[in-house]
Amino acid sequence: MFAAHLAAGLAIKAGQRRVPAWAVLTGAFLPDLLWIALAGAGIEPTSDAAYFDGWSHSVASIMIQAVLFALCFHRLGRPVMLAMGLAVFSHLPLDALIHPKPLEFWPHSPILLGQSTWAWGQIHSALGKARYWWIQLAIVIPLLGFYWYRAAGRKLPPNLAAASCLLVLGLHLAF
Repeated sequence: MFAAHLAAGLAIKAGQRRVPAWAVLTGAFLPDLLWIALAGAGIEPTSDAAYFDGWSHSVASIMIQAVLFALCFHRLGRPVMLAMGLAVFSHLPLDALIHPKPLEFWPHSPILLGQSTWAWGQIHSALGKARYWWIQLAIVIPLLGFYWYRAAGRKLPPNLAAASCLLVLGLHLAF
């Protein structure tokens, strides 16, 4: 869900102009960045048989990441901190829709968020794209629409806003 995380970061940036773009986009990907580090260290295995990402993608982990990441921006004020926390937290509902396995409430928790619909989402539609691709597109378009609308109201150069939207849509098309 690369494009949806980017679109969420851009939408949050559009809602709070004082938020550094690099930081809000990093926040939107923070659980995935942590997952890459933990998978590389062998803590969160990535094989289909042993797949586990509870340390990076559980509800508790994402909440902790959101709070800690937001605290890093305390000097920029409460609105920026809230936006940064929201950027990290946005990862949870976006991933809950299309995650390979239901998200745990905490690592190794018996309580799960979401359903195991991975096989359903991988089915290709008549138009050649998997169902998850269409779900992600349905998320990306309104988020980019909000970004575009707010960018125009804030006098962001239209070419910069258009380039951002085209980059996110291009990534979605590519993946």
